[in-house]
Amino acid sequence: MGPHPAVAAIRLAVRRVLHDVLTDVQRSSEHVPPRAASEHPPAPLVLVACSGGADSMALASALAFEAPKLGIRAGGVTVDHGLQPGSDL
Repeated sequence: MGPHPAVAAIRLAVRRVLHDVLTDVQRSSEHVPPRAASEHPPAPLVLVACSGGADSMALASALAFEAPKLGIRAGGVTVDHGLQPGSDL
């Protein structure tokens, strides 16, 4: 049995965006002078902004699940939108 359909949908959406990121990185690297044979370009880094709500946590989880499969570094940053009293404490 696979993941819940909602989890599968967000993972698929994230995977598609990550493929676009890789395509953009590959295109941009065509215009960069070649590196020494011993040097490897750093893996792309994708950050997700998380407010702590269910939607941003689902996005962060999907990114953490999918990014390593594609050789992409993933990270998160916390964003406080100030929508709830005391959220900045």
